[in-house]
Amino acid sequence: MRVETYSDKYLTDVISLIENFHAEAVSEYDGVIDKAAIIETIKTAEHNTAFLLIINDVAQGILYGTMLRSPMNGGQIFQEFIWYVNKEFRGKGVWLLEEVQKYLKSSGVSIMIMAVLENSKTDKIKKFYERLGFKKMETHYVRSLNGLG
Repeated sequence: MRVETYSDKYLTDVISLIENFHAEAVSEYDGVIDKAAIIETIKTAEHNTAFLLIINDVAQGILYGTMLRSPMNGGQIFQEFIWYVNKEFRGKGVWLLEEVQKYLKSSGVSIMIMAVLENSKTDKIKKFYERLGFKKMETHYVRSLNGLG
């Protein structure tokens, strides 16, 4: 078991992980999923922001986000978009998070932002993040703009 940043070797695995994440967690917010868009996003993204949990040479989990520059002090911020581990390996998700935090810290990242989806074990996840030292920062609201006139 190891953590690697994305490489095309794992493209099929990553597509599957993102499709699973969408079906399980975000489809009610955005019912549309486009495999071609997933591939384009993966291939053009900064690969040092896509971390994969590799078990038996298969990507079984992903923690993917983007790097931002703080407008307040110029520090590096990592904003998570997807943290997903296939069901049979869920117990390894915390290890993936911890390894990514170590990597980010050693790379000079000063802040890590993790999201909590309101349609999933919200209270449990919030308490989990607080135990790890995360603080609640803000609440986001989402609205699909498809079909609006």
